[in-house]
Amino acid sequence: MKRFTNKAITNLIFFLLVFPLYAAHLLVIYLDVGPNDWNFINSLPISNISPFMFFMVPLFFFLPPKVRKYFGTSITLLSLGMLYAPIFSCIRYFAIGYTYHAKFLLDFIPHIALSLWGVYLIQSEQVTLDVKENLIGGSIVVGVAITMLIVNAIFDTAFFGLSLNGKHNIYNVVLVKNSYVSALIYFTGLGAVLVCGYFYQLGLLKLRQKLMKEE
Repeated sequence: MKRFTNKAITNLIFFLLVFPLYAAHLLVIYLDVGPNDWNFINSLPISNISPFMFFMVPLFFFLPPKVRKYFGTSITLLSLGMLYAPIFSCIRYFAIGYTYHAKFLLDFIPHIALSLWGVYLIQSEQVTLDVKENLIGGSIVVGVAITMLIVNAIFDTAFFGLSLNGKHNIYNVVLVKNSYVSALIYFTGLGAVLVCGYFYQLGLLKLRQKLMKEE
C-alpha cells in the first residue's frame, strides 16, 4: 500500500477508469443503436445496479465525509459482484457466443475498476468493515432497488427488471412468469451478493494482515 499512500490521487484514477468509460460506453451504444433500442436502454443508470453505481461514482468526491463512507461501503460490498460480472460476460460472449467487439472493454473495465476500488477503499482504511456501516451501505443498494420497484408499480415501467406488470426479468432472463416471485428472487440474489461481498473483503483484509505479520 506504500505506493498508494496518496488516497486522493488513487481515488481519482479509479474514478477515471469508471465514470468516463461508462459514459463512453453509453455514447457508443447510443450512436450504434439509437435511444429507443433495448441495448441502449439496458445500459442506462436506471436499468440495474452496475450502471447505477457507475453513474453515481462522481458523488463520492462531493458527498460529506460522513455520508461518503456509506457510499464507499456500498462499493466495497458490491466488489465481488462487480468482479464476477465481466467474467461471466466474457464466458457468455467469447467462449459461448464467439463474439467480440472492442466496445465490450468500455463495460468490462468499469466493472473491474469499481471492484478493485472497493478493495482499495478497505485496504487504505477509507472504509471499514464495521457492522453498522455495512448494514447502512447494503441498505443503500437494496433501497435503490426497492425504490425502482415502487416506481415501476406506480408508472408501469420496468426499471431494474423489477416490473410488476409481466415484463419482469433478471439480467435479461425471465426465470419465472410470476413477477412477485421474480422480484423475490432478485432481492434474494442481491442480498447474497452483498453478504458474499462482505466476507470477500473480510478475507482479503485478514490475508493482508497475515502477510504484514510475516514480514
